[in-house]
Amino acid sequence: MIAQVSIPKFAALWLPALAISATADPTPRLADAFTFDLVPGLPVPALTCAIGAIGVLCARPLARRSESTLSWSMFALVSLIMLITAQLWIVEDRPGLLFAFVVSLGLGFAGYSLIEMVGAQVAQFARDMIGRAASAAQGKDGDGAA
Repeated sequence: MIAQVSIPKFAALWLPALAISATADPTPRLADAFTFDLVPGLPVPALTCAIGAIGVLCARPLARRSESTLSWSMFALVSLIMLITAQLWIVEDRPGLLFAFVVSLGLGFAGYSLIEMVGAQVAQFARDMIGRAASAAQGKDGDGAA
């Protein structure tokens, strides 16, 4: 049979246990053990950055066929862009080791497609802005009304 416990008794036992378990981190992250200050106030997780670089560089040979038409120097440039992107993301967001490796693999594998997609969106945005500026210069409203 279950005995009823009053709310004050329950709170007296469980609130301290909850406070201790909520503030104590029983297992520090391995990635946080290997950090250094690149510049004062900017700690860099060295192990996570190394894992991210390995992920990008290991995935680059598996890149899509659309990249096979690129020259070696352009392929290296795309690799460098993806490597820098991964490193900046790791320093900014501090992901765990496995997540950083998986995302870096994805960037290395599909980085060129990402660059193409962003480039197409920037080009479309520029066309839209130029079109709106031309319409405004002619005295037209953006909705087609004069």
